[in-house]
Parts: sequence; structure tokens; C-alpha cells
Amino acid sequence: MADEAELLLREAEDRIEQWLCELDASWCALLADAESQAEHIRSEALADAGELVAAARLEADDIIAAAHAKAGEHADVIRALAAAERDAAGEELVSLREAVARLRQELSRLMDAAFDALPAVEATAEAIDRALDDEVIDLTTEPEIIVIQQAPRRGLLRRLLHR
Repeated sequence: MADEAELLLREAEDRIEQWLCELDASWCALLADAESQAEHIRSEALADAGELVAAARLEADDIIAAAHAKAGEHADVIRALAAAERDAAGEELVSLREAVARLRQELSRLMDAAFDALPAVEATAEAIDRALDDEVIDLTTEPEIIVIQQAPRRGLLRRLLHR
């Protein structure tokens, strides 16, 4: 009977050893599959981040180009109005002065908006560039939140035009 118990114990040990080998093989396969999926997700994330950076830079370029174009148009209008102001008399002079003041305000707001948008776009591009430069993406940590304070209003053009 001791031989029979010993035989049963050996068979149980062999079966447990076989299960452990199968479990180890399954674990290795699962680990390889998880690593493959993680690399695929990382590749997709890097591609998406690259597209976001490119889109943000294009949008920033468009905003700056529009601001330059608008500033040129307004500068031409202001020059024309200033020349007309010198030639006009009476009530026309007052209405022209008001139009120039409105144009100055609009131009100042436009320039302020362009300057205010630029730090946000650059900060976003820099954060994405940093994420692209990192070799390992740690999904367990909280993402860094970048707080962009509104830039002070720049009245440079307004001050220059008042001189």
C-alpha cells in the first residue's frame, strides 16, 4: 500500500509539474502578446502626437499669417484715414477720428489675441515634442498639466500710434 501511495504521489507531482510547464508557456505567450500590443499602441500614440504637433504648428502659422495680413490692412486704412483727417474739416474730422480710434482698438485686440495664442501653441508643441522624445511612456503616472497664464495686454502699437 505504501508503494501505491508513493506511486499516486509521483503521478500527482508529475501532473503538477506538467501543469506548471503549461502555465509557464501560457504566461510567456501572454507576456509576448502584451508587449506586442503595447508597442503597437505606443507606435499609434507617437503617430497621433506627431500629427497633433504638425496640425498645431500649421494652425499657429495660419493665425500669425492672418494677424500680419490684418495688421497690414489696418495700417493702410489708418494711414489713409490719418491723411484724410489732415485734409478734412469740421464734423468729418470728428467722425474720422472715431473711426481711427475703433481701428486702433481692433488692431490692438487682434495683435493681443495673436500674442496670447502663441504661448499656448508653443507650450502644446513643446509638451508633445517632449512626449515624442521619451522612449518609454509610463501610463501609470498622472499627465503633467500645463497652466498657461494670460499674457499681459500689449499696447505697443497703440502707444506708437498715439505719438
